[in-house]
Amino acid sequence: MTTLVIGIFGHRSDAVLAIEALKDSGIKKKQISAVTKQKSTLELISKDTGIGKIESGAGNAGLFGTAREVGVGLNMINDTAVAAGPAARKLAGADLEADGLTVSLIGIGIPEADAAKYAEHAEMERIIVIVEVEEDQNKQVSTIMGQHDAIPFTSAE
Repeated sequence: MTTLVIGIFGHRSDAVLAIEALKDSGIKKKQISAVTKQKSTLELISKDTGIGKIESGAGNAGLFGTAREVGVGLNMINDTAVAAGPAARKLAGADLEADGLTVSLIGIGIPEADAAKYAEHAEMERIIVIVEVEEDQNKQVSTIMGQHDAIPFTSAE
């Protein structure tokens, strides 16, 4: 049975190193997703690790996307999540300030209380790395994430 192992990272370099270590340990790119608030950060992570093209949700490209970014910058419109990897389609474009990302995370199998906490971390511009593995790989993946400065789940402050 597959399960999700999630790591929270405060810096792009920590997330990249963790993803590379996961791949070196036998985890396939197609098992790894990432979500954050910062499009440019995720673009670099995606480029550096090859986890897949980033998605930012419907309507976030072109002229409308530019107008939306201005609205977000002026606090007129809520910010949305960008994502890469197999979970990107379900997570990209989710509203970060309402419960959009929380609902999207629940949709990929994360319990509601945990999903709300992960959404808080994403709102604080942290990078959420999600790995889908067999149950017997949970400890290995968690250990690798911890070795690369994963932020404790409870510290959404």
